[in-house]
Amino acid sequence: MVLIKRFLLLLALLALPGIVLTACQDTDPDSGSMTIRVEVDGERLVYRYAQRISVGQFLEEIGIAMDEDDEVNPLIQTQIRDEMTITVTRVVQSRECEEQPLPYAREYLETQNLPAGEEEIAQTGENGTIQICYRITEKDGIETSRVEVSRITIKEPRNELIYKGSEPLDTLIPIEGILTYLHDGQAWIIEGNTVNSNPITDDGLLDGRVFELSADGKQLLYTRSTPDEDDPSFSNELWAILDTTANFPRAVQLIEDVRTAEWVPDQPPYTLSYSTITTTSDGENWRAYNDLYLVQLDPESGEMLPATIKEIVGINSLGSYAYWGRRFAWSPDGTRLAWANADSLGLVNLETGDFDTLLSFQEYAPLLERAAVWVPTLSWSAYGQLITTIHGAPYANEAPKDSIIFDMAVLDVETDLQIETFIPQIGIWSSPTYSPLVTGADGTPTYSIAYFKAKEPLNSPGSEYFLWVADRDGSNARQVFPPADQPGLRSPDPEDGIAWSPNARQIALIYQSNLWIIDLKSDQSYPITRDGR
Repeated sequence: MVLIKRFLLLLALLALPGIVLTACQDTDPDSGSMTIRVEVDGERLVYRYAQRISVGQFLEEIGIAMDEDDEVNPLIQTQIRDEMTITVTRVVQSRECEEQPLPYAREYLETQNLPAGEEEIAQTGENGTIQICYRITEKDGIETSRVEVSRITIKEPRNELIYKGSEPLDTLIPIEGILTYLHDGQAWIIEGNTVNSNPITDDGLLDGRVFELSADGKQLLYTRSTPDEDDPSFSNELWAILDTTANFPRAVQLIEDVRTAEWVPDQPPYTLSYSTITTTSDGENWRAYNDLYLVQLDPESGEMLPATIKEIVGINSLGSYAYWGRRFAWSPDGTRLAWANADSLGLVNLETGDFDTLLSFQEYAPLLERAAVWVPTLSWSAYGQLITTIHGAPYANEAPKDSIIFDMAVLDVETDLQIETFIPQIGIWSSPTYSPLVTGADGTPTYSIAYFKAKEPLNSPGSEYFLWVADRDGSNARQVFPPADQPGLRSPDPEDGIAWSPNARQIALIYQSNLWIIDLKSDQSYPITRDGR
Protein backbone atom coordinates (compact mmCIF):
# COMPACT_ATOMS: atom_id res chain seq x y z
CA MET A 1 0.00 0.00 0.00
CA VAL A 2 2.88 2.39 0.81
CA LEU A 3 4.51 1.77 -2.57
CA ILE A 4 1.24 2.38 -4.39
CA LYS A 5 0.72 5.72 -2.56
CA ARG A 6 4.27 6.88 -3.33
CA PHE A 7 3.79 5.92 -6.99
CA LEU A 8 0.59 7.92 -7.18
CA LEU A 9 2.37 10.90 -5.56
CA LEU A 10 5.12 10.74 -8.17
CA LEU A 11 2.56 10.65 -10.97
CA ALA A 12 0.82 13.69 -9.48
CA LEU A 13 4.07 15.65 -9.16
CA LEU A 14 5.14 14.83 -12.70
CA ALA A 15 1.80 16.06 -13.94
CA LEU A 16 2.40 19.57 -12.46
CA PRO A 17 3.51 22.12 -15.11
CA GLY A 18 7.17 23.06 -15.04
CA ILE A 19 8.18 20.56 -12.32
CA VAL A 20 10.48 17.61 -12.75
CA LEU A 21 11.28 15.40 -9.73
CA THR A 22 14.85 14.07 -9.98
CA ALA A 23 17.01 11.69 -7.99
CA CYS A 24 18.70 13.02 -4.86
CA GLN A 25 22.16 13.02 -6.43
CA ASP A 26 21.94 13.56 -10.19
CA THR A 27 19.87 16.07 -12.15
CA ASP A 28 19.22 16.65 -15.81
CA PRO A 29 20.29 20.24 -16.68
CA ASP A 30 17.99 20.31 -19.69
CA SER A 31 14.78 19.49 -17.75
CA GLY A 32 14.36 22.93 -16.13
CA SER A 33 16.09 26.24 -15.45
CA MET A 34 16.41 25.91 -11.62
CA THR A 35 17.31 23.15 -9.22
CA ILE A 36 15.35 23.33 -5.93
CA ARG A 37 15.99 21.01 -3.02
CA VAL A 38 13.36 20.46 -0.34
CA GLU A 39 14.07 18.86 3.05
CA VAL A 40 10.83 17.85 4.74
CA ASP A 41 9.54 15.04 6.98
CA GLY A 42 12.95 13.31 6.99
CA GLU A 43 13.28 13.27 3.20
CA ARG A 44 15.44 15.25 0.76
CA LEU A 45 13.66 15.92 -2.54
CA VAL A 46 15.10 17.62 -5.65
CA TYR A 47 13.02 19.47 -8.22
CA ARG A 48 13.63 21.23 -11.54
CA TYR A 49 11.41 24.29 -11.88
CA ALA A 50 11.26 27.12 -14.40
CA GLN A 51 8.85 29.72 -12.94
CA ARG A 52 9.93 32.56 -10.63
CA ILE A 53 7.61 32.26 -7.61
CA SER A 54 7.90 32.54 -3.82
CA VAL A 55 8.95 29.71 -1.52
CA GLY A 56 5.44 29.50 -0.12
CA GLN A 57 3.88 29.26 -3.57
CA PHE A 58 6.44 26.63 -4.57
CA LEU A 59 5.67 24.46 -1.53
CA GLU A 60 1.98 24.77 -2.31
CA GLU A 61 2.67 23.78 -5.96
CA ILE A 62 4.48 20.58 -4.94
CA GLY A 63 1.79 19.66 -2.39
CA ILE A 64 3.66 20.25 0.89
CA ALA A 65 0.94 21.02 3.47
CA MET A 66 1.92 23.48 6.18
CA ASP A 67 0.56 23.83 9.73
CA GLU A 68 0.37 27.20 11.46
CA ASP A 69 3.41 26.57 13.69
CA ASP A 70 5.66 24.97 11.04
CA GLU A 71 8.88 26.80 10.20
CA VAL A 72 10.27 27.36 6.69
CA ASN A 73 13.79 28.45 5.79
CA PRO A 74 14.08 30.63 3.78
CA LEU A 75 10.93 32.54 4.64
CA ILE A 76 7.89 31.77 2.53
CA GLN A 77 7.97 35.30 1.03
CA THR A 78 11.44 34.65 -0.46
CA GLN A 79 11.62 34.15 -4.25
CA ILE A 80 13.07 30.80 -5.25
CA ARG A 81 16.40 30.66 -7.06
CA ASP A 82 18.66 28.05 -8.60
CA GLU A 83 20.40 25.69 -6.17
CA MET A 84 18.13 26.83 -3.31
CA THR A 85 17.52 24.44 -0.43
CA ILE A 86 14.18 24.83 1.32
CA THR A 87 13.92 23.32 4.79
CA VAL A 88 10.51 22.64 6.32
CA THR A 89 10.58 22.01 10.07
CA ARG A 90 7.47 20.47 11.55
CA VAL A 91 6.64 22.27 14.83
CA VAL A 92 4.17 20.77 17.29
CA GLN A 93 3.12 22.53 20.50
CA SER A 94 1.38 20.67 23.30
CA ARG A 95 0.40 21.22 26.93
CA GLU A 96 1.48 18.91 29.71
CA CYS A 97 0.55 19.12 33.39
CA GLU A 98 1.98 17.39 36.42
CA GLU A 99 1.26 17.44 40.13
CA GLN A 100 4.01 18.06 42.66
CA PRO A 101 4.03 18.22 46.46
CA LEU A 102 3.84 21.71 47.98
CA PRO A 103 5.98 21.62 51.12
CA TYR A 104 4.57 22.90 54.39
CA ALA A 105 6.32 25.50 56.49
CA ARG A 106 7.10 25.55 60.19
CA GLU A 107 5.68 28.42 62.23
CA TYR A 108 6.61 29.34 65.78
CA LEU A 109 3.96 31.04 67.91
CA GLU A 110 4.87 32.65 71.18
CA THR A 111 2.53 31.81 74.02
CA GLN A 112 2.10 32.73 77.63
CA ASN A 113 0.75 29.23 78.37
CA LEU A 114 4.24 27.66 78.38
CA PRO A 115 7.41 28.47 80.35
CA ALA A 116 9.91 30.61 78.48
CA GLY A 117 11.85 28.56 75.93
CA GLU A 118 9.67 25.46 76.16
CA GLU A 119 8.10 24.20 72.91
CA GLU A 120 4.99 22.21 72.11
CA ILE A 121 3.64 21.04 68.73
CA ALA A 122 0.18 22.50 68.28
CA GLN A 123 -0.46 21.25 64.75
CA THR A 124 1.36 18.71 62.62
CA GLY A 125 2.40 19.74 59.13
CA GLU A 126 1.07 18.26 55.91
CA ASN A 127 2.24 18.88 52.35
CA GLY A 128 -0.15 20.35 49.83
CA THR A 129 -0.38 19.69 46.10
CA ILE A 130 0.40 22.01 43.22
CA GLN A 131 -0.34 21.50 39.53
CA ILE A 132 2.30 22.85 37.15
CA CYS A 133 1.50 23.06 33.43
CA TYR A 134 4.05 23.47 30.62
CA ARG A 135 3.90 24.45 26.96
CA ILE A 136 6.09 21.95 25.11
CA THR A 137 7.55 22.63 21.67
CA GLU A 138 8.78 19.78 19.44
CA LYS A 139 10.60 20.31 16.14
CA ASP A 140 10.65 17.36 13.79
CA GLY A 141 9.74 15.12 16.71
CA ILE A 142 12.47 16.40 19.06
CA GLU A 143 11.56 18.46 22.16
CA THR A 144 13.28 21.84 21.96
CA SER A 145 11.64 23.82 24.78
CA ARG A 146 9.46 23.37 27.86
CA VAL A 147 7.98 26.61 29.30
CA GLU A 148 5.91 26.83 32.50
CA VAL A 149 2.57 28.51 31.75
CA SER A 150 0.57 28.01 34.95
CA ARG A 151 0.94 27.00 38.58
CA ILE A 152 -2.28 26.18 40.43
CA THR A 153 -2.52 25.15 44.06
CA ILE A 154 -4.85 22.16 44.28
CA LYS A 155 -4.45 21.64 48.00
CA GLU A 156 -2.97 24.18 50.42
CA PRO A 157 -0.30 22.84 52.74
CA ARG A 158 -1.05 22.73 56.45
CA ASN A 159 1.82 24.35 58.26
CA GLU A 160 3.37 22.83 61.33
CA LEU A 161 2.61 25.07 64.31
CA ILE A 162 4.87 25.04 67.31
CA TYR A 163 4.03 26.93 70.50
CA LYS A 164 7.05 28.47 72.17
CA GLY A 165 6.96 29.86 75.67
CA SER A 166 7.44 33.63 75.61
CA GLU A 167 9.63 35.70 77.86
CA PRO A 168 7.81 37.75 80.50
CA LEU A 169 7.16 41.39 79.68
CA ASP A 170 10.01 43.71 80.52
CA THR A 171 7.72 46.45 81.83
CA LEU A 172 5.06 46.22 84.51
CA ILE A 173 2.00 48.10 83.24
CA PRO A 174 -0.51 49.41 85.80
CA ILE A 175 -4.10 48.67 84.78
CA GLU A 176 -6.96 50.85 85.94
CA GLY A 177 -9.94 48.63 86.76
CA ILE A 178 -10.33 45.04 85.57
CA LEU A 179 -9.50 43.96 82.03
CA THR A 180 -10.61 40.69 80.46
CA TYR A 181 -9.55 39.44 77.06
CA LEU A 182 -9.90 36.39 74.86
CA HIS A 183 -6.62 34.61 74.17
CA ASP A 184 -6.30 31.33 72.29
CA GLY A 185 -9.81 30.18 73.21
CA GLN A 186 -9.41 31.11 76.88
CA ALA A 187 -10.66 34.00 78.99
CA TRP A 188 -7.88 35.91 80.79
CA ILE A 189 -8.12 38.62 83.41
CA ILE A 190 -5.77 41.42 84.47
CA GLU A 191 -6.37 43.27 87.73
CA GLY A 192 -4.06 45.97 89.06
CA ASN A 193 -1.12 45.44 86.72
CA THR A 194 0.09 43.16 83.94
CA VAL A 195 1.89 40.84 86.37
CA ASN A 196 -1.54 39.78 87.57
CA SER A 197 -2.58 38.24 84.25
CA ASN A 198 -4.25 34.86 84.67
CA PRO A 199 -6.62 32.56 82.77
CA ILE A 200 -10.09 32.17 84.26
CA THR A 201 -11.29 29.38 81.94
CA ASP A 202 -9.55 26.15 81.02
CA ASP A 203 -11.45 24.50 78.18
CA GLY A 204 -10.04 26.47 75.22
CA LEU A 205 -13.44 26.52 73.49
CA LEU A 206 -14.45 30.19 73.67
CA ASP A 207 -15.74 31.29 70.25
CA GLY A 208 -15.83 35.09 70.75
CA ARG A 209 -19.45 35.50 69.69
CA VAL A 210 -20.24 36.80 73.19
CA PHE A 211 -17.56 38.18 75.53
CA GLU A 212 -19.09 40.75 77.90
CA LEU A 213 -17.79 42.06 81.22
CA SER A 214 -20.18 43.67 83.68
CA ALA A 215 -19.82 47.35 84.58
CA ASP A 216 -18.16 46.53 87.93
CA GLY A 217 -15.80 44.00 86.32
CA LYS A 218 -17.01 41.13 88.51
CA GLN A 219 -19.18 39.10 86.11
CA LEU A 220 -18.28 37.73 82.68
CA LEU A 221 -20.58 36.39 79.98
CA TYR A 222 -19.09 34.34 77.18
CA THR A 223 -20.01 31.74 74.58
CA ARG A 224 -18.04 28.60 73.80
CA SER A 225 -18.28 25.90 71.19
CA THR A 226 -20.13 22.76 72.18
CA PRO A 227 -17.92 19.74 72.91
CA ASP A 228 -20.27 17.41 71.01
CA GLU A 229 -18.67 16.66 67.62
CA ASP A 230 -22.10 15.89 66.13
CA ASP A 231 -23.33 19.44 66.76
CA PRO A 232 -23.26 21.96 63.86
CA SER A 233 -20.11 24.08 63.80
CA PHE A 234 -22.08 27.23 64.67
CA SER A 235 -23.66 25.76 67.83
CA ASN A 236 -22.54 27.28 71.09
CA GLU A 237 -23.28 27.55 74.80
CA LEU A 238 -23.70 30.67 76.92
CA TRP A 239 -21.73 30.59 80.17
CA ALA A 240 -21.40 33.02 83.07
CA ILE A 241 -18.70 33.64 85.67
CA LEU A 242 -20.26 35.32 88.70
CA ASP A 243 -17.00 36.48 90.32
CA THR A 244 -14.01 36.99 88.06
CA THR A 245 -11.82 38.03 91.01
CA ALA A 246 -12.23 34.76 92.94
CA ASN A 247 -9.17 32.57 93.36
CA PHE A 248 -10.93 29.83 91.41
CA PRO A 249 -13.68 31.48 89.29
CA ARG A 250 -16.61 29.16 88.71
CA ALA A 251 -18.34 29.09 85.33
CA VAL A 252 -22.00 28.14 84.93
CA GLN A 253 -23.64 27.01 81.70
CA LEU A 254 -26.90 28.84 80.94
CA ILE A 255 -28.44 28.11 77.50
CA GLU A 256 -27.42 27.01 73.99
CA ASP A 257 -27.34 28.65 70.55
CA VAL A 258 -26.97 32.32 71.45
CA ARG A 259 -26.42 35.18 68.98
CA THR A 260 -25.88 38.05 71.46
CA ALA A 261 -25.88 38.53 75.23
CA GLU A 262 -24.88 41.25 77.69
CA TRP A 263 -25.24 42.27 81.30
CA VAL A 264 -27.96 44.87 81.89
CA PRO A 265 -26.44 47.81 83.81
CA ASP A 266 -28.00 49.48 86.85
CA GLN A 267 -30.52 46.69 87.32
CA PRO A 268 -30.82 43.98 89.99
CA PRO A 269 -27.51 42.08 90.27
CA TYR A 270 -26.80 39.31 87.77
CA THR A 271 -29.42 40.52 85.26
CA LEU A 272 -28.65 39.80 81.61
CA SER A 273 -30.32 39.77 78.21
CA TYR A 274 -29.79 37.36 75.34
CA SER A 275 -30.90 36.68 71.77
CA THR A 276 -30.99 33.25 70.14
CA ILE A 277 -30.46 31.48 66.82
CA THR A 278 -31.77 28.32 65.16
CA THR A 279 -30.59 25.83 62.58
CA THR A 280 -31.56 26.48 58.96
CA SER A 281 -33.58 23.89 57.05
CA ASP A 282 -30.47 22.45 55.39
CA GLY A 283 -28.77 22.02 58.76
CA GLU A 284 -25.63 23.71 57.48
CA ASN A 285 -26.04 27.21 58.91
CA TRP A 286 -27.86 29.32 61.45
CA ARG A 287 -30.61 31.91 61.34
CA ALA A 288 -31.10 34.60 63.99
CA TYR A 289 -34.45 34.74 65.77
CA ASN A 290 -33.89 38.47 66.53
CA ASP A 291 -35.67 37.90 69.84
CA LEU A 292 -34.55 39.24 73.22
CA TYR A 293 -35.06 37.85 76.70
CA LEU A 294 -34.32 39.31 80.12
CA VAL A 295 -33.35 37.00 83.00
CA GLN A 296 -31.76 37.15 86.44
CA LEU A 297 -29.27 34.59 87.76
CA ASP A 298 -29.29 33.06 91.20
CA PRO A 299 -26.37 34.75 93.03
CA GLU A 300 -25.33 31.48 94.68
CA SER A 301 -25.77 28.79 92.02
CA GLY A 302 -25.65 31.00 88.93
CA GLU A 303 -28.69 29.25 87.51
CA MET A 304 -31.33 31.17 85.58
CA LEU A 305 -34.32 32.01 87.79
CA PRO A 306 -37.41 30.92 85.78
CA ALA A 307 -39.66 33.46 87.46
CA THR A 308 -37.48 36.32 86.19
CA ILE A 309 -37.42 35.31 82.50
CA LYS A 310 -39.15 38.00 80.45
CA GLU A 311 -39.60 38.22 76.71
CA ILE A 312 -38.70 41.75 75.57
CA VAL A 313 -38.84 41.10 71.80
CA GLY A 314 -40.55 38.19 70.13
CA ILE A 315 -39.17 36.11 67.28
CA ASN A 316 -39.20 38.15 64.06
CA SER A 317 -37.56 38.55 60.65
CA LEU A 318 -37.83 42.32 60.31
CA GLY A 319 -35.21 44.35 58.46
CA SER A 320 -32.70 43.64 55.72
CA TYR A 321 -30.75 40.42 56.10
CA ALA A 322 -32.56 39.63 59.34
CA TYR A 323 -31.10 36.12 59.30
CA TRP A 324 -27.74 37.62 60.35
CA GLY A 325 -29.19 39.11 63.56
CA ARG A 326 -29.44 42.51 65.22
CA ARG A 327 -27.06 44.21 67.58
CA PHE A 328 -28.48 45.27 70.93
CA ALA A 329 -26.95 47.78 73.36
CA TRP A 330 -28.26 48.83 76.79
CA SER A 331 -27.83 52.43 77.94
CA PRO A 332 -25.60 52.96 81.01
CA ASP A 333 -28.64 53.34 83.28
CA GLY A 334 -30.34 50.24 81.84
CA THR A 335 -33.54 52.10 80.90
CA ARG A 336 -33.09 52.17 77.12
CA LEU A 337 -32.20 49.50 74.60
CA ALA A 338 -30.75 50.42 71.20
CA TRP A 339 -30.69 48.12 68.19
CA ALA A 340 -28.99 48.09 64.80
CA ASN A 341 -29.26 45.93 61.72
CA ALA A 342 -27.94 46.10 58.15
CA ASP A 343 -30.01 49.12 57.08
CA SER A 344 -31.29 50.97 60.15
CA LEU A 345 -31.02 51.56 63.87
CA GLY A 346 -33.23 52.76 66.66
CA LEU A 347 -34.70 51.92 70.06
CA VAL A 348 -36.68 48.97 71.37
CA ASN A 349 -40.01 49.88 72.93
CA LEU A 350 -39.57 48.01 76.22
CA GLU A 351 -43.33 47.92 76.82
CA THR A 352 -44.49 46.59 73.42
CA GLY A 353 -41.30 45.00 72.05
CA ASP A 354 -41.59 47.04 68.84
CA PHE A 355 -38.58 48.36 66.95
CA ASP A 356 -38.76 52.15 66.73
CA THR A 357 -36.54 53.30 63.87
CA LEU A 358 -34.45 56.44 64.40
CA LEU A 359 -32.21 56.32 61.35
CA SER A 360 -32.30 54.42 58.05
CA PHE A 361 -29.57 53.90 55.45
CA GLN A 362 -28.73 51.59 52.56
CA GLU A 363 -27.30 48.18 53.42
CA TYR A 364 -23.73 47.50 52.24
CA ALA A 365 -23.73 44.80 49.58
CA PRO A 366 -20.05 43.99 48.76
CA LEU A 367 -19.47 42.08 52.01
CA LEU A 368 -22.22 39.65 51.01
CA GLU A 369 -19.75 38.13 48.55
CA ARG A 370 -17.82 36.97 51.64
CA ALA A 371 -21.03 35.61 53.19
CA ALA A 372 -20.96 38.41 55.77
CA VAL A 373 -23.39 41.20 56.64
CA TRP A 374 -22.19 44.58 57.90
CA VAL A 375 -24.08 45.84 60.96
CA PRO A 376 -22.94 49.09 62.65
CA THR A 377 -21.66 49.17 66.22
CA LEU A 378 -23.47 51.12 68.95
CA SER A 379 -22.13 53.04 71.94
CA TRP A 380 -24.04 55.04 74.58
CA SER A 381 -22.81 58.13 76.38
CA ALA A 382 -23.66 58.76 80.01
CA TYR A 383 -26.14 61.44 78.87
CA GLY A 384 -28.16 59.37 76.41
CA GLN A 385 -26.39 59.99 73.09
CA LEU A 386 -25.77 57.16 70.66
CA ILE A 387 -22.70 57.13 68.47
CA THR A 388 -22.37 54.80 65.50
CA THR A 389 -21.16 54.33 61.93
CA ILE A 390 -23.64 54.52 59.04
CA HIS A 391 -23.44 53.73 55.35
CA GLY A 392 -23.42 57.06 53.52
CA ALA A 393 -24.64 58.30 50.16
CA PRO A 394 -22.71 57.25 47.02
CA TYR A 395 -19.44 59.03 46.38
CA ALA A 396 -19.78 58.99 42.59
CA ASN A 397 -21.86 56.86 40.24
CA GLU A 398 -21.90 53.65 42.28
CA ALA A 399 -25.24 52.18 43.33
CA PRO A 400 -26.39 53.18 46.86
CA LYS A 401 -25.84 49.62 48.14
CA ASP A 402 -22.25 49.77 46.82
CA SER A 403 -21.46 53.24 48.21
CA ILE A 404 -17.87 53.54 49.42
CA ILE A 405 -18.77 56.16 52.02
CA PHE A 406 -19.12 55.47 55.76
CA ASP A 407 -19.74 58.35 58.18
CA MET A 408 -19.80 58.65 61.94
CA ALA A 409 -23.25 59.63 63.21
CA VAL A 410 -24.55 60.85 66.58
CA LEU A 411 -28.15 60.61 67.81
CA ASP A 412 -29.46 62.31 70.93
CA VAL A 413 -32.48 60.26 71.99
CA GLU A 414 -33.57 62.93 74.50
CA THR A 415 -33.83 65.78 72.00
CA ASP A 416 -34.25 63.76 68.77
CA LEU A 417 -31.16 65.54 67.40
CA GLN A 418 -29.42 63.58 64.64
CA ILE A 419 -26.07 64.41 63.07
CA GLU A 420 -25.56 61.89 60.28
CA THR A 421 -22.13 63.24 59.30
CA PHE A 422 -20.70 63.99 62.73
CA ILE A 423 -17.33 62.95 61.25
CA PRO A 424 -17.60 62.26 57.49
CA GLN A 425 -15.78 59.50 55.60
CA ILE A 426 -14.53 57.73 58.72
CA GLY A 427 -14.45 54.13 57.43
CA ILE A 428 -16.52 50.99 57.81
CA TRP A 429 -14.60 49.64 60.85
CA SER A 430 -14.47 52.90 62.84
CA SER A 431 -16.19 51.44 65.97
CA PRO A 432 -16.70 54.81 67.74
CA THR A 433 -16.96 54.39 71.51
CA TYR A 434 -17.83 56.87 74.27
CA SER A 435 -15.60 56.95 77.32
CA PRO A 436 -16.93 56.73 80.89
CA LEU A 437 -18.00 59.97 82.52
CA VAL A 438 -15.07 61.67 84.28
CA THR A 439 -14.37 65.05 85.88
CA GLY A 440 -12.83 67.56 83.48
CA ALA A 441 -10.11 70.12 84.16
CA ASP A 442 -12.76 72.70 85.09
CA GLY A 443 -14.43 70.34 87.56
CA THR A 444 -17.46 69.55 85.40
CA PRO A 445 -18.42 66.05 84.21
CA THR A 446 -17.26 65.23 80.69
CA TYR A 447 -16.46 62.34 78.38
CA SER A 448 -14.51 61.64 75.19
CA ILE A 449 -14.79 59.61 72.00
CA ALA A 450 -12.33 57.01 70.73
CA TYR A 451 -12.58 55.70 67.19
CA PHE A 452 -10.63 54.16 64.35
CA LYS A 453 -10.11 56.30 61.25
CA ALA A 454 -9.38 54.80 57.83
CA LYS A 455 -6.16 55.86 56.14
CA GLU A 456 -7.94 55.36 52.81
CA PRO A 457 -11.57 56.30 53.51
CA LEU A 458 -12.64 55.56 49.93
CA ASN A 459 -11.32 52.02 50.30
CA SER A 460 -12.17 51.53 53.95
CA PRO A 461 -12.96 47.76 54.01
CA GLY A 462 -9.32 47.02 53.15
CA SER A 463 -7.66 50.17 54.51
CA GLU A 464 -5.31 50.59 57.43
CA TYR A 465 -6.86 52.25 60.49
CA PHE A 466 -5.47 54.49 63.21
CA LEU A 467 -6.85 55.15 66.68
CA TRP A 468 -8.08 58.70 67.29
CA VAL A 469 -9.43 60.38 70.42
CA ALA A 470 -11.58 63.51 70.46
CA ASP A 471 -13.72 65.56 72.83
CA ARG A 472 -17.38 64.58 72.97
CA ASP A 473 -18.26 67.22 70.35
CA GLY A 474 -15.56 65.94 67.97
CA SER A 475 -13.14 68.80 68.65
CA ASN A 476 -9.46 68.45 69.59
CA ALA A 477 -9.20 65.20 67.64
CA ARG A 478 -5.75 63.62 67.65
CA GLN A 479 -4.20 60.40 66.40
CA VAL A 480 -2.82 58.35 69.28
CA PHE A 481 -1.93 54.88 67.94
CA PRO A 482 -0.02 53.26 66.32
CA PRO A 483 3.07 55.50 66.11
CA ALA A 484 3.60 57.23 62.78
CA ASP A 485 6.41 54.85 61.77
CA GLN A 486 4.27 51.73 62.31
CA PRO A 487 1.58 50.22 60.06
CA GLY A 488 -2.04 50.82 60.99
CA LEU A 489 -4.60 48.32 62.16
CA ARG A 490 -6.19 46.08 59.57
CA SER A 491 -9.37 44.04 59.62
CA PRO A 492 -10.32 42.16 61.73
CA ASP A 493 -8.50 43.99 64.57
CA PRO A 494 -10.61 47.21 64.40
CA GLU A 495 -13.77 45.08 64.47
CA ASP A 496 -12.86 43.94 67.99
CA GLY A 497 -13.50 47.49 69.14
CA ILE A 498 -12.20 49.63 72.00
CA ALA A 499 -12.29 49.23 75.78
CA TRP A 500 -11.94 52.32 78.01
CA SER A 501 -10.57 52.19 81.54
CA PRO A 502 -12.91 53.55 84.27
CA ASN A 503 -10.88 56.78 84.58
CA ALA A 504 -10.75 57.21 80.76
CA ARG A 505 -6.96 57.41 80.80
CA GLN A 506 -6.28 54.04 79.19
CA ILE A 507 -7.61 52.26 76.13
CA ALA A 508 -7.27 48.57 75.41
CA LEU A 509 -7.40 47.32 71.82
CA ILE A 510 -6.19 44.55 69.53
CA TYR A 511 -3.27 45.36 67.21
CA GLN A 512 -1.71 42.75 64.93
CA SER A 513 -3.65 40.12 66.88
CA ASN A 514 -2.07 41.14 70.19
CA LEU A 515 -3.54 43.03 73.15
CA TRP A 516 -2.21 46.56 73.66
CA ILE A 517 -2.74 49.24 76.30
CA ILE A 518 -2.64 52.90 75.27
CA ASP A 519 -1.91 55.43 78.03
CA LEU A 520 -3.53 58.68 76.88
CA LYS A 521 -1.83 60.79 79.52
CA SER A 522 1.73 59.81 78.59
CA ASP A 523 1.00 58.88 74.95
CA GLN A 524 2.78 55.58 75.57
CA SER A 525 1.60 52.21 74.24
CA TYR A 526 2.41 48.77 75.60
CA PRO A 527 1.91 45.24 74.22
CA ILE A 528 0.33 42.91 76.76
CA THR A 529 0.56 39.78 74.61
CA ARG A 530 3.11 39.02 71.92
CA ASP A 531 2.11 35.71 70.39
CA GLY A 532 -0.47 36.94 67.87
CA ARG A 533 -3.25 34.81 69.34
